[in-house]
Amino acid sequence: MPTKASFKKLIAGLFSLSLFLAVPASAITLKEAQSQGLVGEANSGYIAPVQGGSPEIEKLVAEVNNKRKAEYAAIAKRNNIDISQVAARAAEKLEARLAKGEYYQDNLGRWKQK
Repeated sequence: MPTKASFKKLIAGLFSLSLFLAVPASAITLKEAQSQGLVGEANSGYIAPVQGGSPEIEKLVAEVNNKRKAEYAAIAKRNNIDISQVAARAAEKLEARLAKGEYYQDNLGRWKQK
């Protein structure tokens, strides 16, 4: 089991990367989609459309989530823990970093604005 300090250090690196993930091939970035209320931070550690989603938003969600999943898996492997533990901690950190007006899912799966 990793120490709390090493786990925090690894998580901090993950969030600096995943928070600012923008997909160059997409016409809209993650931050733009979040600020427009199109996507939010799901309670799973991944993003999701807040209300439906255009093909462009669905593509953005898939690309960002695939990158996050790969990073979560790498962190989980390095620390010999389950990927779900990494994703759960990521969800907490990502929600805390949202700007006012951006969306997140509460523990019951309801969308809330920060």
